[in-house]
Amino acid sequence: MELLDKLQAYLNALDQKRFNQYIIGMLSIIALLMGLLMFQYYRKMRSLRAAAITINELREEERTILNQAQKIKKDQKEIDAILAQEKNFKIAGYFEDLIGKLGLAQKKSSVEVSTAPQEGKYQESILQAKFTSITMKELTELLQEVELNKRVFIKELDMTPSKKQPNSIDVTLIIATLEPKPKEAGE
Repeated sequence: MELLDKLQAYLNALDQKRFNQYIIGMLSIIALLMGLLMFQYYRKMRSLRAAAITINELREEERTILNQAQKIKKDQKEIDAILAQEKNFKIAGYFEDLIGKLGLAQKKSSVEVSTAPQEGKYQESILQAKFTSITMKELTELLQEVELNKRVFIKELDMTPSKKQPNSIDVTLIIATLEPKPKEAGE
């Protein structure tokens, strides 16, 4: 209580000009402190907003990765089911039967089968077939039949005008299938 009495006596002893200077000084200090607090507040809010945006972007990226992982697992299950249906499927035998059925055996100039190793539990069996002097109708029928078989997919198709017969094309068709990798002796 004594401190307040001394303060009151000191303020009463001041002249009006000096008193106004003290009031202005105190209000300036309060305004400066409030300005600093507001600056800090908005600065912190800006950094928190930027962090929230970054977190949301990462969350969306993670969601995309998880969706892709689910799609891959679903595709693997589909592939496993397809592979289980025909365990002894050979792409060369399938293709020979198909071109025989479509009457393209005489237009086939070569067929090569190769295997491409892949990561995971599958390997890719690739068949490259070359046809000479076939019509667009024959080619579309062949492609449609290949597409109907879920076990086989088209990798590449190259068409050039035939040099031997007008109104026909020479075709290089690459199709492939996935097969289970053979078990190694150490497994």
